[in-house]
Amino acid sequence: MKSIIFANQKGGTGKTTSVINIGDALARAEKRVLLVDVDPQGHAAVSLNLDPEGGVANWLLHSVFNTTPLSTEDVNQWIRKTHQENLFILPGNQMTAKVQRLMAIEEKPVNYIRDCLPPLRHMKFDYLLFDTSPSTGGLQEMAAWAADLVVIVTSLDYLSADGVSNFVGMLKLLANEKRWSGKLAGILPTFFDEQTRTTREQMANLESAFPDQVFAPIHRATLLREASAEGLTIFQKDPGSRPAVEYQRIASQLVKLV
Repeated sequence: MKSIIFANQKGGTGKTTSVINIGDALARAEKRVLLVDVDPQGHAAVSLNLDPEGGVANWLLHSVFNTTPLSTEDVNQWIRKTHQENLFILPGNQMTAKVQRLMAIEEKPVNYIRDCLPPLRHMKFDYLLFDTSPSTGGLQEMAAWAADLVVIVTSLDYLSADGVSNFVGMLKLLANEKRWSGKLAGILPTFFDEQTRTTREQMANLESAFPDQVFAPIHRATLLREASAEGLTIFQKDPGSRPAVEYQRIASQLVKLV
C-alpha cells in the first residue's frame, strides 16, 4: 500500500477536488483506493455525494480510549463505499478538529498516524490518499510523515505560492529532524487560465523556484465546479473532458513514482 498526501497550508487550492478525481482515476485503473479525509470540513465525502462522518476521529482515537489494539474489523466499520467501484473513503467531520487538539494535549509523536496504518494495510488497498486541512498543525505533519509521496496542490496566486514554500520547508524539517523517508512527488497547479497574465506569471514563478517538480497544470473549468456540486467526480460527469484527461495524466505519473 502506497500513501500519498495532498496538502497546502492555504485553503481554496482545489486540493479536495484533486484528491477525489485522482482517486477515481486510480480506481478506474483497477486499483483499490482509500481516501482518508483528515480535513475537519469533511468535503471529500460531500464531494462524493456522501455524508461527513467521524470515521477518521474514531480511527485515530481508538488507541487513546481503548486498551485493545486497533483491528481491521474496527476500521472496516468506519469505511464507506463510494459510487465508484474500487474507491472507498474513511470520512471526516468536525470531530477531526477535536482530534488534533487532543493529539497536541497528549503530545503524540509525529509517527502517530503511521502507527495507525497496519489495519488498513491488511485490507489490501493499493493506494491511500490523504486529504488534509489547510491549517498547519499536528495532523497535517503526521499525515505527511506517514506518506510515501507528497503532492502540494496550489492555485496560481501569491498566497498559495507562499503556502507551497512553507510546506516545502516543513518537509525539509521532517526529513532532517524526524527522519521522514518520503519524497515530494511534485507541485500541482490548479485553476490555470492561459488567458490571464497573473496565472501565467505564477506558473512561470513556480517552475523557476521548483525546477522539474511542477506537474502540468489543471485548467480552470466550469465542469469541475458542476461535478463537485452534483457529488460527482469529473470522470462520472464527463470522462472525455479536458480536466478528466489532465487528472488522468497526473494519476498515471503518480503510479510511476511509487
